[in-house]
Amino acid sequence: GKELDAELKSYATFINNATGRGNLGKFEESAPLLNALFFSPRYVVSRFNLLSPTTYAKMSPSARKEALKTVGAFIGVGLTTLALAKAGGAEAEEDPRSSDFGKIKTGNVRYDIWAGFTQVVRLLANIITGQKKNYKKEIETLGEGYKSDTRGDILQRFGRSKLSPAAGMAADFLEG
Repeated sequence: GKELDAELKSYATFINNATGRGNLGKFEESAPLLNALFFSPRYVVSRFNLLSPTTYAKMSPSARKEALKTVGAFIGVGLTTLALAKAGGAEAEEDPRSSDFGKIKTGNVRYDIWAGFTQVVRLLANIITGQKKNYKKEIETLGEGYKSDTRGDILQRFGRSKLSPAAGMAADFLEG
């Protein structure tokens, strides 16, 4: 009955988010337009959904338990991989305010093992703390100093990085 339907819907929602097929909510009917403007909008939404406590609060208890076990395993494997890489001599940034957060770095090559989550975590860390870590590994306070980035700049850059190739070319053209 209704209870089984809610259970199955909870599992389906988690599976869709985990595989990058997030629900666009009230923008679902605008999916064709969003796909023209943005590169994989469902994928970006799915990353935010999986980081949101409300996603899990809306699930049935058994689906929530399985989802949290799965996410916990994903995080555990990722952290273990980073630790092993560091033990093997690679660099791995632990500060979420840095663009290298969660990446394994060997020489000039960076490996992102987190399937798009580090971008969202970094965005949230920059906005919440009002800080970012620059390429010199120095902490900068947003909005302080000459031509310093603001929270708005960080949000704009994140949004711009999600534009489709055609929309990105149009934005480049409009900006000169």
